[in-house]
Amino acid sequence: MALQYIPLLLFGAHAGVLADRIDNRRLLIATSFVGGLLALGLGVITQTGNASTWVIDAFALAFGCVTALERPAMQAIVFQLVGAERLASAVGINGIINTAARLVGPSIAGLLIATAGIAACFFVNAASYLVVIGALLFLRKRDLVARPLRAKGAGGLREGLRYVRSNPDVSRPLVVMALVGTLAYNFQTTIPSMVKFGFGRGAGSVAAVMSISAIGSIAGGLVIAGLRLDPRRSLAVSLIGLAIGLALFGAAPNYACFVVVCLPLGFVSSSFLTVNATVLQQATDPAMQGRVMSLHQIAWFGSTPIGALLMGAVIEATSTRVPFFVGAASALVCGAVIMRPRRQAGATLVGHGAAASS
Repeated sequence: MALQYIPLLLFGAHAGVLADRIDNRRLLIATSFVGGLLALGLGVITQTGNASTWVIDAFALAFGCVTALERPAMQAIVFQLVGAERLASAVGINGIINTAARLVGPSIAGLLIATAGIAACFFVNAASYLVVIGALLFLRKRDLVARPLRAKGAGGLREGLRYVRSNPDVSRPLVVMALVGTLAYNFQTTIPSMVKFGFGRGAGSVAAVMSISAIGSIAGGLVIAGLRLDPRRSLAVSLIGLAIGLALFGAAPNYACFVVVCLPLGFVSSSFLTVNATVLQQATDPAMQGRVMSLHQIAWFGSTPIGALLMGAVIEATSTRVPFFVGAASALVCGAVIMRPRRQAGATLVGHGAAASS
């Protein structure tokens, strides 16, 4: 799993530069083609019994490289597909699709493994890339919102970093995502620990909590998709809602209450992610979409392994409840800062960036 994150952390920002220089549709077709070949190769290797540990690690690293290239372009093309006005709806629907896939995917995989073997999962995955490539090929350039592309040598990563630093409306959501992502979004570590060690339950109970939380996430995406967002207020409200949900999670006296709370927590968790990404993209110059959204992906996914290690240490040193309160505190502080007057919020969160913009 760690190997899949390494390319994003090391090269994700440079992938954003690439996304701002070439046609995102063509880039996504290329990454989908390579991803399909990797899935097909993994299926063949599994089928022939040659899936050793180092081979699987190599494929994981290769998939990580594809993901690092794909994510900034994917975020940028969403903006091109719908424009700024309908961006919240598009991001919300995209989140719903991803959450639904996480719910349904393991069930389909389990059925395939039971009936056709592990290799069949990889073959089906490889075939799914053909659908993606077909959809991208049917996209017509004239149907996309125009986005100026940077010529090679006409500004790169440094230009993107200067842009973020000098624009508080862009830097605030990035800083918030990094902080909250590190301290609050560690559910793969904190929820199983709470269920197992806090309530003495097994894997089935963990799966139930995760599934109910995913249903809440889908509901959150549906609600946000239908709203017109005021950037500062929406981000602050979603952060405060996340803080309340995490605090209730940490204070749950028993497993039943924990399950009840996981539905609204999934709702506010999904709402925050959707609002944060929407606010960020709406504030970003179209020519900077690739670079800025690559930093967003690093702040989100890059903070996950760091936060998991940190919260694991907190659990060992204290209890399974403390990480939820730590996450709640981080979300509450960020929400309170966002609600302060614009200049003070910028100075608090990004310091020199606010000064540069004045």
